[in-house]
Amino acid sequence: MNIRIDSVRLFDPGRGIDAPGRSVLIEGDRIRSLDAAGQKAERCIEGRGLWLVPGLVDLRAHLGEPGFTKSETIETAGQAAALGGFTTVVAMPTTEPTIDRVEVVELVASRARTSQAVRVLPAGALSVGREGKRLSEMSKLRSAGCVAFTEADRPVRDSQLLRYALETAGEIGVPIISHADDETLSLGGVMHEGLVSTRLALAGIPSAAEAVGVARDLALAELTGARLHFARLSSALSVDLVRQARRREVRVTAEVSPLHLLLNDTALLGYDTRAKLHPPLRAESDRQALLAGLRDGTIDAVVSDHLARSTLEKNTELDRAAAGSIGLETTLSVVLGLVWGGELTLERAISVLTRGPADVLGMDELGRLVEGGVADMTLIDPELPLSVNPAELRSKSQNTPLLGRAFRGRSVLTIAAGRTTYRHESLA
Repeated sequence: MNIRIDSVRLFDPGRGIDAPGRSVLIEGDRIRSLDAAGQKAERCIEGRGLWLVPGLVDLRAHLGEPGFTKSETIETAGQAAALGGFTTVVAMPTTEPTIDRVEVVELVASRARTSQAVRVLPAGALSVGREGKRLSEMSKLRSAGCVAFTEADRPVRDSQLLRYALETAGEIGVPIISHADDETLSLGGVMHEGLVSTRLALAGIPSAAEAVGVARDLALAELTGARLHFARLSSALSVDLVRQARRREVRVTAEVSPLHLLLNDTALLGYDTRAKLHPPLRAESDRQALLAGLRDGTIDAVVSDHLARSTLEKNTELDRAAAGSIGLETTLSVVLGLVWGGELTLERAISVLTRGPADVLGMDELGRLVEGGVADMTLIDPELPLSVNPAELRSKSQNTPLLGRAFRGRSVLTIAAGRTTYRHESLA
């Protein structure tokens, strides 16, 4: 079916496009025209007052399948992603079995094709079983469809293993995604080490734990010349180390979660387990440093870090509760809230959700609007509120510290490869 979206503000920061009053024509799974006023279409959508941007790209989500389908499935996570405006999601290998064999890659791809809600790109486990002992068969996994390699929520403890992984990744043309942490400093910690942890009498995780891991990984990236991407930076120290490395032209990129941009460690003052994250929410000075890094390009992408947890895993003492929050439905609205608050420009906000993550993966076909290119796009109503409540959420779980909040601005239409995967009732 041909679809024409009329009178929208066409906004693609990656290509320097900001054009109000445009009509866009989609034909099959491709963009036929970005200036289609008057052209015939089988279906027309009125977009006056709305923004049309490239389909959002998420570099980090835990999809629960295989192995943890009680909390999430590729189908339910895909629905959550579509509601949130995402057309592409990188799936972390936090599965059972983990994504360290070609058969598991094929299983994830098969479930994603069945769902058709979002394009799922699997990230392979860096080591067999994510045990940090021997490298996975990275070349075979790359051929099967893995777009990056990572231990997900674990650091690579063995520096020599990480060096081999970086060298191999450089040869096959993919990035290594690092969760930077020195576990001799962080193990046993419940939250950020600071005044709030002291007040709550909880074991803390110092910022130095992350920074020491960042420094080690940067040294190896500089040694090998390979592409290194840091997952979910959380501290000012880490941002500064990455900034310095980029000045030395180390091939390093980085990401941050929306909750680390919005909240600080005071969110745990009521012992709210929904605000227990990994890495933890840190001090306000760290939050400001993350925003500064996002503004100046030190940080390339904002990721949902979607991780569904059951009620049983969260409704317990803070030191026993599982870390993590869902985020696919809320990421766009949180980032837009930073724009309304004057903490981020609109151009940068859209860029770190589209072109930025696509560039991290080295995938030019994603995160931009190009005539003849794939029809991945998100229609945003900048005034329509998103109320974070169970009735709105599409994930199987509801573990988020944002429950009960409302944000201004949300996706009202998501189109992935020409398919309408989400449409809000407000659209005519």
